[in-house]
Amino acid sequence: MRSKQGVPPFRRSGFTLCRLRGIPIVLGYTWLLLAAMVIAVYAPIVRRSVPGIGEGTSYLVAALFALTLLASVFLHELGHALVSLRSGIGVRQINLDALGGFTEMDRESHRPGTAAAIALAGPAVSAVLGLAGLAALAVTEPGSLPWQLAFQVCVANLLVAAYNLLPGLPLDGGKALQAAIWAATGDRWTGYRFAGWAGRGVAVATAGVGLWLFAGRWFSWLGLILLALVAFELWRGATAAIRAGAMGPKISGLDAAALARPVAVVPADATLGAALAAAAGREVVAVAEQPVGVLDRAAAEAVPEDKIPSMPLAGLLRSAGGVPAIDAGLRGQALVDAIGRGRAEEYFVLDEGRLTGLLYTADVVRALR
Repeated sequence: MRSKQGVPPFRRSGFTLCRLRGIPIVLGYTWLLLAAMVIAVYAPIVRRSVPGIGEGTSYLVAALFALTLLASVFLHELGHALVSLRSGIGVRQINLDALGGFTEMDRESHRPGTAAAIALAGPAVSAVLGLAGLAALAVTEPGSLPWQLAFQVCVANLLVAAYNLLPGLPLDGGKALQAAIWAATGDRWTGYRFAGWAGRGVAVATAGVGLWLFAGRWFSWLGLILLALVAFELWRGATAAIRAGAMGPKISGLDAAALARPVAVVPADATLGAALAAAAGREVVAVAEQPVGVLDRAAAEAVPEDKIPSMPLAGLLRSAGGVPAIDAGLRGQALVDAIGRGRAEEYFVLDEGRLTGLLYTADVVRALR
């Protein structure tokens, strides 16, 4: 139900169901546990509500309801993804699990209006599905099986829409709030801090409501545990937003050219001795028309001193094939976005097409601490 780039490890485990426009749709293993809970809880309700239905059929209906919930969450996330793509922001994957879903995007929006549109697209889809379920209630017989399914679709989607509109990160309403503050103040990071603290409030309230429902016997232990996990996830996301807000000035000060390590460009057929002499302490990039590799310092230091002058450089290189290139003029959030898209450990820095440096992601991370 949230769109975010930083995803806790326990939410990354799953398998790819399919690809839609090249976007992997990943089903988390935790969803299978949720489906089993839904089937176990909902099948007896079906038998009590629909006279004459068999036990086996009730379990099939409950399984159908679990799949309907999954489809609803998928369509919610698809709303985020399609608006993101329409805005020129790539989507890495859509994830579905027991805690709902989330859409991983290549980068943050550069405009608050776009950020708000992406955030609100998901709840809008859920609201439409909920209203469709409400319309189905009007044309089905109360108490019948179709009426039961329509009721569950209506309630589930309207609850998802309403809950996600709560004004706290990482919920969609919190993202919209952050965008509104960004638009009003011109400062993206103030919005993160404010909406992050609001998100912590939503997390505490979620846990409190779960305890209240459990005390009133509206919730079982399983329901309480599930809601506690949702509250925990919200707290983590809100805390990450607050930290991002505090990190804002540091991000604004990032400069690719300043952070890049200077390089010495040497022929790919050079010896280690010649390369080290030319480098004079700089990073070594071997080139044969195009970059071939970067000297692995650890491998170079392992070469016996008497072998250095004649040792071929070729066997001591990290391949340049997987090293993306970025512009030396990148600064601030644009640099962070480029590193997020590349997802590499190092980058060639080009100034008007000329290789001038090597930027390590670790150096950027250190600059943000």
